Amino acid sequence: MALSTLQKKQIVGVTGLVMVGFVLAHLSGNFLIFKGAESYNGYAEFLESLGALLWVARIGLIVSFVLHMAFTINLVIINRKARNSRYYAYQNHRNESSLATRLMPLTGTVIFLYIVFHLLDFTFADKSGIPDGLFGLVVKTLGSPIHSMMYIVAMVCVGLHMFHAFQSVFQTFGVMSANNQVAITRVSRALGVLVAIAFSSIPLYILITF
Repeated sequence: MALSTLQKKQIVGVTGLVMVGFVLAHLSGNFLIFKGAESYNGYAEFLESLGALLWVARIGLIVSFVLHMAFTINLVIINRKARNSRYYAYQNHRNESSLATRLMPLTGTVIFLYIVFHLLDFTFADKSGIPDGLFGLVVKTLGSPIHSMMYIVAMVCVGLHMFHAFQSVFQTFGVMSANNQVAITRVSRALGVLVAIAFSSIPLYILITF
């Protein structure tokens, strides 16, 4: 049975929340880099020690990411086909007034490309022979101004994407109302800004310190 547009939006919302949870968890782990090699590498070793459980989490994240991308693209195609509708034009004018909303396709593409480079730089990179293991690899990689700039640009895109996506979840599930719209928008904006700043502080710290 074909899914309705609302159901597709709900899937995008739920998978988006899964990835928001991952981003926040990933950030908390990455912050250990400020405590030094022992703490950061210890965290990485702890994750690896989870074994099958870690792979379950990875597979769940991959499935969420694929579903999120697939249904988002599908909804974009549906919306473009509906652009001749006066109702759509009105809704589009209302819902896409913010910069974060208009940049969603761009920020999503940048994030996708960065994930590929991020995996190649860290997850699948050869760490043998590098002093301080993963910590040393991160310091070496982000010690490059070009890599750091790419990282910061990607994190700004994550923040913008999260700002729109987080509040959209409340709207999709009918939680947002005239009474709480301002509060939800402020929380979403704060979340996006904090995530962008927090992640960007890591390469800046490495560039300044090492």
